[in-house]
Amino acid sequence: MILSYNFFGQGAPLIILHGLFGSSDNWQSFAKSIADQYQVITIDIRNHGNSSHVDDFDFDLIHHDLIETLNHLGIDRYDMMGHSMGGKAAMVHALHCRDQVKKLIIIDIAPKAYPPHHEIYFNVMRSMDFDLISNRMQADAWMQK
Repeated sequence: MILSYNFFGQGAPLIILHGLFGSSDNWQSFAKSIADQYQVITIDIRNHGNSSHVDDFDFDLIHHDLIETLNHLGIDRYDMMGHSMGGKAAMVHALHCRDQVKKLIIIDIAPKAYPPHHEIYFNVMRSMDFDLISNRMQADAWMQK
């Protein structure tokens, strides 16, 4: 799957992966702030932002999505930064692509197993009635309950 992406600046490529429930837009201000030093590519991981939303989701699939996307863009050597879930995805990717990933920056997560702790949010989101919810403010109000 070719993922949705945005480019900022010029220079050596820096790939940025967002966290769970986020999108590449979360990193837009930061990307612009370093665009004089790097060609920053912010990527929407599958099921997030403007990338395709599908039933299958795991870190190996994300790794393969990254390979396909970076091949599509013609980027073969790069630095990579990942936040939270994006950090886990970056670690998996770097393990398989050691010759492509020059530097790896991981933010707010460690290379260890974490117990499930987002289940309450998933359950509330699954219970949303989208016949009644048509915008983010209404969804936020639903989540607050």
